[in-house]
Amino acid sequence: MIRNIETEERTTISIVEAKDIVKKIDQSQTKILTGRIDKIRHLTQKPIENIESIISDLESTKIDVHESSFESVVVNSKKMVINSIRKELSSNIPPPTTLNDVIKLHERLDSMVNRFSEVSKSHKKVFNFFISKYADKLKTEFENISSLSMQCKYEIDNFENERQPLQNCFDNIDELIQKNELIKLEEEKFKTKQFQLDDLKLKIKKLNAEINDLTDSPKYIESKEVLKKIQVLDFEKDNLHKELINAFSRVSRAMNKYSYGLNRLIVQRIEIMTEQPWKIFEDFPIYLDLINEVKNAISKGKIIIKESEKIETYFDNIINSLPDYKQKEEKLNIEIKKLNSNKNMQIISQLNELKRKYGNYNQELHYIESNIKDSQSEIAKNQEEYDHLLNSNETYINLITKSKYRLSISK
Repeated sequence: MIRNIETEERTTISIVEAKDIVKKIDQSQTKILTGRIDKIRHLTQKPIENIESIISDLESTKIDVHESSFESVVVNSKKMVINSIRKELSSNIPPPTTLNDVIKLHERLDSMVNRFSEVSKSHKKVFNFFISKYADKLKTEFENISSLSMQCKYEIDNFENERQPLQNCFDNIDELIQKNELIKLEEEKFKTKQFQLDDLKLKIKKLNAEINDLTDSPKYIESKEVLKKIQVLDFEKDNLHKELINAFSRVSRAMNKYSYGLNRLIVQRIEIMTEQPWKIFEDFPIYLDLINEVKNAISKGKIIIKESEKIETYFDNIINSLPDYKQKEEKLNIEIKKLNSNKNMQIISQLNELKRKYGNYNQELHYIESNIKDSQSEIAKNQEEYDHLLNSNETYINLITKSKYRLSISK
């Protein structure tokens, strides 16, 4: 557990300064590592020089092959071994100055050892029977390099273990900066939404005042009376339409039977008579003729239908009553049109538009309020994570530096 450090004992530093402190510590530790690895690099020079000397001797030595049939195979194998090892040793190993250089140096040493292992396995017979003296010497030197490679790996592993708190600190600092920017962004969004909400509330207040002014006006009271009259007339009109539908429903089966095989226009007119019979008054003579045609078709037996006499009676009733229905429909339409043309009726339209807008504003208001609530939750969540990261970073910094720092980050 880290002892709590009193606020007055702490030195406040910015997050940028904290990052610089950690960076300098990291650079210092990396410098120590590169110094140690450079010593290992120097130690590799001797076995490398020895290997070069061995393969030079091997290259200049004629191998005694008792059977001539094997001579070309042995010579070629010898060349491949020499070229392969020499290629691996061809480039110099520069002094390491960074962690990446150190890792590359270790990989290079490993590559040398692995290459020798591959060559010795692929040319096992040549190594064992024809160049065993050189093979033993090479094996010894490559074992020395392998040992140095293991030392190098040991130093890297130790460094990375010791460096982990530094890396954690770097990561946490970056995350802290990102979290701070995220909070700023979310707070800006919150301010924008709050501004939109306040502006919308003013609009709703203004709109509500307009609605109240309209509903309190004498013109609106008069228009309400006119609207009541229109509603009464609409009710009468609906009842008239129901009577027509009821009348035509009694003859609909006969009409549908009559329409079989006729052109589409006749079929459409019959559909209008059975579904929206009041529309026949728009072209009354044509529809009246069609009704008579259907009735005559029943009378002459062109279409066979049950209770035909009763159906004919229904047709007679419809034909006799249609002029009266037509007159009533036209009279109602004229009266409704006249009332709708009243100048005060514009207030009803205006009020309906204001109410529609009021409804839209309220819907938008609920949406923005919901967004603001979500935004507040997101800010609170990010702030909690931010505080945790800040405390964590202070702990890491104080552990690493053995100092008493308080982190500060501009908001």
